[in-house]
Amino acid sequence: MAKGLQRAVDNVKAAIGRHDKRATPSGLSCALADRVDFLNGAHWDSLARDASFFMSRDYRRLLETHAPNGMQQRYALVYRDGAPIVALAAQVLEVRGSQLANLPDSRVRKNALDRIKTRLLVCGSLVSSGFHGLAFAPDVDPGTLWHGVAEALYRIRRADRLHGQIDYVMIKDLDDARSSAAQPLRDFSYRPMQTEAEMAMPIRAHWRHFDDYLADLTSNYRSKAKKIVKAVDDAGYRVERNADATLHDARLHALYGEVESRAGTRLSALPPGYFGALARLAGADRFRCTLIRNDETIVGFITTIKDGERALGYYVGFDYAVNANVPLYLRLLQTLVEDAIELRCTELSFGRTAMEPKASLGATAHSSHVWLRHRVPAVNALVREIFARVAPHEAPQRNPFKETVAKS
Repeated sequence: MAKGLQRAVDNVKAAIGRHDKRATPSGLSCALADRVDFLNGAHWDSLARDASFFMSRDYRRLLETHAPNGMQQRYALVYRDGAPIVALAAQVLEVRGSQLANLPDSRVRKNALDRIKTRLLVCGSLVSSGFHGLAFAPDVDPGTLWHGVAEALYRIRRADRLHGQIDYVMIKDLDDARSSAAQPLRDFSYRPMQTEAEMAMPIRAHWRHFDDYLADLTSNYRSKAKKIVKAVDDAGYRVERNADATLHDARLHALYGEVESRAGTRLSALPPGYFGALARLAGADRFRCTLIRNDETIVGFITTIKDGERALGYYVGFDYAVNANVPLYLRLLQTLVEDAIELRCTELSFGRTAMEPKASLGATAHSSHVWLRHRVPAVNALVREIFARVAPHEAPQRNPFKETVAKS
């Protein structure tokens, strides 16, 4: 048989095999809910206890009451032989084309994109970056776990038809190790897509203060860092760390809105009250809010969440007019290092955007992936073809630390 024909036959057999697997009952059971408290709390906690803070029932309740406009929460617990093995948190959201391509200077194109609508089911969090939508039981093989994830998402999608057809299902955000373990998702027509890299930096054990971090920088980078501090001070602004986000929620939301409105992709926007509610929930042991201000007004803020041993640079907002002359954003990034040291974390995640200044602080790129499928098999093939041509931006490589420190 010719190689081309044999390849075609093999592809057909593989497709039939995947279809048979999807159509065959897995032996797993699912409990679905629209609110986390509708599920067995003890079972959820047993899985989420060692997972992300964003998987805790307390946080899920917060998001239910402070959700972005139009976002609906969905949950699932997956069982094997009566024992919970997967906790799943997801959101359903209708997205317009203009949210995927921010074109403020092109009214015609924006209006055209606004007519394009699709409904997404996203496993993970649309208001945070990271693996914040799944918690697994230990000592269960990945094939069973990911089969459970795929089956739960399928059931949610089918049950949601009263609200409208869900076109895309997405699982976000998986690092290289998790994405490798998620290969069983291919049997359910999911395909991985590499996204913008996460910029992260280890927090060295001997750092006790920001000055310890500065001391480990080369003289050139240390000089640049000090100039940023001085420029903000000389402009008449001060840095106020460990600020009360509840007290300043309205101003924080306004500054956050300035940044959000300029984002290229804007799937969801947090409502007023979210930052204050998060501060109250997380408490001083897990949450930090830093302001840049003078006596009249706040011109910038940034928040940090301690998630396990990692510090996450969560949300930032600043006055763009002031930032044009004063390095507000760069100074706010520096305060994330202070927060991570103070919270005794082992790693700091700066997020995915503005890679150059984060690399200059010492962050390096960590690959990140989403897994995606469309409800129509023919469209899945097209999606794979499109995503194969999409490449994330290449992250800059910088080494701001002294050679002796890098080797230690």
